[in-house]
Amino acid sequence: MMKWAEDYENLSEKEKERFQKTINILLNKTFLVYNREQDRPYYRFVEKHFDIFQGYLNMARWEILYNRRLSVLQAYNIEEKNRRRFNLQETIFLLILRLLYDEKKKDLQLTKDVVAAGFEIQEKYMALQIKERLPSREEMTRILRLFSSFSLLDLKKGHYKDPEATYILYPSLQMVIDDAKLETSKELLNKELLDDEEIIENLEEEEEDDNEEENILEEKEE
Repeated sequence: MMKWAEDYENLSEKEKERFQKTINILLNKTFLVYNREQDRPYYRFVEKHFDIFQGYLNMARWEILYNRRLSVLQAYNIEEKNRRRFNLQETIFLLILRLLYDEKKKDLQLTKDVVAAGFEIQEKYMALQIKERLPSREEMTRILRLFSSFSLLDLKKGHYKDPEATYILYPSLQMVIDDAKLETSKELLNKELLDDEEIIENLEEEEEDDNEEENILEEKEE
């Protein structure tokens, strides 16, 4: 029997139940963040029994990335399966939150939370000139709730639809988009948006051509 399996058998029944619950939470949320109050008990439990968790997940081709500097645990599929693919709008917001996190973190002491307001997220969105207008409040709410479910942020005060609402941003954002990927993400977004513009331009040109053909036909009929 493998060492981690022996260690698991030596857990109490209560600890085994906690182990099962923690595994499910970790796989469902992807991240456990020490600074997040809801995550902290599970984070500590994984930290205490790290080899058991790692051995158990390795059997299913998963592993735990343990970033001690950020105090973040991440469940990662070795074969890169079961990954959440963000759409364009979600990716834009993810990039904005990562940029805001970096800006805010520079001005804070190590013990302080990184906090951003809803209007700051909106201002950053417009400042990047990625899109000409903001998405609807319903869409922004959906995206921010989604990120909260992955322990990337939490609503601290107010309502998701309120520009004055405040959010705690977590260091897990640095693991979703690390420094190496930050510039690449900007480039990919710009390329994708340029591709969208080209499609729109082509459609507009096709419409103009169709209109010209209709005018020619009308002249012939006359």
